[in-house]
Amino acid sequence: SEALQLLLRSLPENCLFNVVSFGSHFDSLFEKSQPYSEGSFSKALKHAQEMTANYGGTEIYNPLKWAFENSRNDMPTSVFFLTDGQVYNVDQIVELIKSCEEKKKDDLRFFSIGIGDSVSHNLIDSVARAGKGYSQFVTNTERMDKKILGMLKNAIKPPIKDYNITWTDQIIEDSLPIETNTSNKPTISFFSDNTTPPSPIKNIFTDIKIQQAPYLIPPIYPGARFIVYCFLEKGVEACKEITLSAISHDGPMKLSIPLDPVVLQGSKIHTLAARKVIQDLEDGTSFIHKHSKNVGKSIPNSFIREQIVKLGVMYNLASKYTSFLAIDERDNKFVTEAKSLPAQRIVPLPPLNAHPTSVPIYARSARRNQVKIQGLGVNNIVNSVACSALISAPRCASFQFSDESSLEDSDFSYCSGDYQFSDSFAPVLPTTSVKSKPPYIETLYNFLDFQSFNGSFLPSTNFYSWFGKNDFKDFEVIGIENENVLCLALAMAYLEIIMFETFKDECEMCYEKAKKVLKKEVDGDEQKINEILEKVKEWVKKWADE
Repeated sequence: SEALQLLLRSLPENCLFNVVSFGSHFDSLFEKSQPYSEGSFSKALKHAQEMTANYGGTEIYNPLKWAFENSRNDMPTSVFFLTDGQVYNVDQIVELIKSCEEKKKDDLRFFSIGIGDSVSHNLIDSVARAGKGYSQFVTNTERMDKKILGMLKNAIKPPIKDYNITWTDQIIEDSLPIETNTSNKPTISFFSDNTTPPSPIKNIFTDIKIQQAPYLIPPIYPGARFIVYCFLEKGVEACKEITLSAISHDGPMKLSIPLDPVVLQGSKIHTLAARKVIQDLEDGTSFIHKHSKNVGKSIPNSFIREQIVKLGVMYNLASKYTSFLAIDERDNKFVTEAKSLPAQRIVPLPPLNAHPTSVPIYARSARRNQVKIQGLGVNNIVNSVACSALISAPRCASFQFSDESSLEDSDFSYCSGDYQFSDSFAPVLPTTSVKSKPPYIETLYNFLDFQSFNGSFLPSTNFYSWFGKNDFKDFEVIGIENENVLCLALAMAYLEIIMFETFKDECEMCYEKAKKVLKKEVDGDEQKINEILEKVKEWVKKWADE
C-alpha cells in the first residue's frame, strides 16, 4: 500500500482519479473518477492504508471494461496496472484495450507493472504495447515506488508521437501486390456438405523493400528503452546517418544518429529483428495490416500464420505457431528418475555492525505486497485531466510475521559504536533522533504525512517537533516572518538535503508540488524563492550536523 500512497501524494492538482481493486471480483473507490481534492485524497489515502488481501484470484477483463466505460471521453486517460497474477484470456484483454485506444484516438496510455516471479510476462508486455505505454517488472524483494513514480512522471507529460525514421537516401518504390493465382485453387465438389462459399483471397501487398519493426513506432518515454529494427532488401543501402523525426507538444523534433556499419553484420541482430516482426504480426500492427496498400482489405488469419511460420523456421524462433522439439539420438538406455530434494542452505546472521540495505528489514507476506493497481487520466501539466485507476487485487497471504500497523513506529538503526546487552543477549540499540538516522523509505513516508494534497506543508506542533522545535518562534534565527513560507521552505530543504541522495525519484514530485505552492506565496518572485531556500538550507545543514 505504500507505493499507492506515494502515487496518490504525487498526483497533480488538476487531475481526476479513481482506484479499482480486483481479483475474482472487483470494486471501485468512487462510482466515477473524482477531482483531486482534499476530500477525495483523504478518502483514497485511507483506502490505501487499510488495503487487505481478500480479492481471491486474478480476473482482469471485467474491471478493465468497467474502467474504460466510466472514463471521461473529453480528456486523456492513463491507466496504471499492477498485478502478480496470470490470466487465460490475454488476447481478449488486449483486444479490449485496442478498441478503447482506437475510440480515444491516442488519448489512452496504459502502463503496467508485473510483480514477483510468477506474474505473466506476456500479459504485462502485451497490455502495455496495446495501450501505447510501457511495462516494467519488480521482484519480491524490490521496492516498486521508484518505477511507479517514473511512470507517473511520463504520464503527466504530453507524449512525443508521429515518429518517422529515414533509413536510406534511395527513393524506394513499393512493388506491386501479390497477384491472386486462381489456377491453383482446389476444385470444389458439387456434393460438398460445406454450404459456405470460400472467401476470395484479395491482393495483399507484402513485397516491401524496407521492413521496419515495429512498423508503427509508439510513444517513447524517458527512462524506458525502446529498440527499432529494420530489414533492408539487397541493393538498398542504409544512410550513413539515420534521421529520427517526431512531433512534440512544442513542435517538430529531429535527431541524426550516425550508423556504425559493424553493427549491421552477424545473424543475432537479424534474429532479434525477426522476432520483433513476428510480434508485430501477432499483435496485428505489422506492415501487412497497416500499410496504405492494404487498407480496407481483409487479412486472413491463415495468411498471417503462414508469414509467422516462415520467419520462425528461417530464424529458429518460437511463436504462437512455431515450436521446437529436441531429440536425443543417443542409445535408448532406461534412466531411473532420481528423487530431487530441494537444496538446503545456511544463511548466516549479519554482524552487529552491519548496515542494512534498502530492502525493508522486516518480514511480511510477499503476496500482500503484490496486489496494488492504480490508474489515472492525464492531459498535460497545465490542462485538466481525467483518470481511471486500477489496483491489482491482492491474494490472501499464506503467512505473515507482522502487519503494517505494528511496523509504523518501528525504525531500525545500526551503529558502529558499543552495544549494551541484556540478560537475553539481545543488543540494545542506542536511541537516536530522526535527523541522525539513515534515510529509510519509511522515514520519507512519515515525513510526507505532513504534506497536504495540494503540496503545502501547514504549520503544526508535530511538524515543528520533527526538527526538535516547539513552535514558530524557535525558528526566528532564520529570519522568515511568514509561517507558511517557513514550513514550505523547511520541508523542501529537508527533502533536498536529507532525502534526495537516496530517494530523489520517490519524493521529487512531492517536492515540485511544494515549490509551486511556495511560488504562489511569494507571487512568483524567483529571486525571493532562492533567497528563502538558501537561508533555510543553511539552517537544515547545521541541524543535521548537530
